[in-house]
Amino acid sequence: INAAPVRRSDCGNVLVFGNGDCGQLGLGEDIMQRKKPYPLAALNSEQVVDIAAGGLHNMALTADGRLFSWGCNDQRALGREGDEMTPAEVKLPLPVPTGSALHPLNEEQKASVAANAEPMRIIKVACGDSATVALTNYGVYSWGTYRSAEGLLGFNPEREIQATPVRIEGIDDEIVDLSVGADHVLALTRQGDVYGWGDGQQHQLGRRIIERRKRNGLRPTKLGLKHVVLIGTGAYHSFAVTETGDLYAWGLNNFHQCGVDPEDGGDEAIITMPTLVRSLQGIPLAQVTGGEHHSLVLAADGSVYGFGRSDSHQVGLPYTTLPEEVSGEPFDESEFQTHKKSINRPTKLSDCPLFRQLICGSNHNLALTKEGGDVYSWGYGDMLALGNGEEEDVSTPTLIEGKRLEDARVINIAAGGQHSVL
Repeated sequence: INAAPVRRSDCGNVLVFGNGDCGQLGLGEDIMQRKKPYPLAALNSEQVVDIAAGGLHNMALTADGRLFSWGCNDQRALGREGDEMTPAEVKLPLPVPTGSALHPLNEEQKASVAANAEPMRIIKVACGDSATVALTNYGVYSWGTYRSAEGLLGFNPEREIQATPVRIEGIDDEIVDLSVGADHVLALTRQGDVYGWGDGQQHQLGRRIIERRKRNGLRPTKLGLKHVVLIGTGAYHSFAVTETGDLYAWGLNNFHQCGVDPEDGGDEAIITMPTLVRSLQGIPLAQVTGGEHHSLVLAADGSVYGFGRSDSHQVGLPYTTLPEEVSGEPFDESEFQTHKKSINRPTKLSDCPLFRQLICGSNHNLALTKEGGDVYSWGYGDMLALGNGEEEDVSTPTLIEGKRLEDARVINIAAGGQHSVL
């Protein structure tokens, strides 16, 4: 059985900020934005222990194992009917006992098994753009749908949209972690294998998906990687860390968000298979994550490395491309103006505190300090998702301040397309 999440005694209240025109702030129909962290009053009576944010929706997990959702429900990512503008509970069904093919259960036996079944426990929840995935003691559940470049792809090969939570079939191993991109999912097994499913057009599933059979990507399938201990996703790219400490990346790489060296194909727009990120070898890693076109890596010592798209300082560096003293190569600013701004290889962020958690929104980021529970933000600021009250981009990690945070110790962070949650 998967371990239950740690129940913290100092957890509870939720703060939101940014753009909320699709209900993603959860503050009702009359409040469409908040410039600074603001209490989500609808959850004040709940002891929230975990939060997750998708492009336009959110999930909150309480200490007593209940799950709440709010935000855009156009593709049924909330897992329920009803009000989208404020949080409401999502119900996950227990698996129906059937017995075996040789010894099927009758209705009385099914009722007896169900009555004595262990209660459903949600261990982790993660959100994509149009789908939500939950890890439970009964396996992986999901709802919503996945999209491709052409539009709606489907939830599985048989169903386009799944309105309520269902158990994902086809996974025979115990899952211990999940990571969700814009439209794809990675699931890590206890044995160190990785399943992937969803949209694979940019090779974010780590395997070739034939265009005319692209719905085949909706079936969970193991990657070739073995001995994996850590997984992560950006919107359209993926990461895995093996037990030897090596980081592998694959998927969309149009802004060098995979961090792969040029000699390994790092200048290609797509990394088709899991490929070693050589520049981070020898650095113990604690977390790897990504936004729409950028990536962040948290080292075990709390330092941060960034790479990928940087036109709004998504990477967290004071420059938007590597200067000569950093890259070792001559830099012509006039020549660069015609190219996309990106940090082409993992680069360490300087002059910032040590962190214990990183979260990437589409083009902004949040980081939680190792000590004190302070939150820093940086990147694209136009939608107020940085929590500093301004609509300007922030180039480097900067402390979020405000009266709501003066006596608060933040324990978890989440970032969506245009909003943030603490």
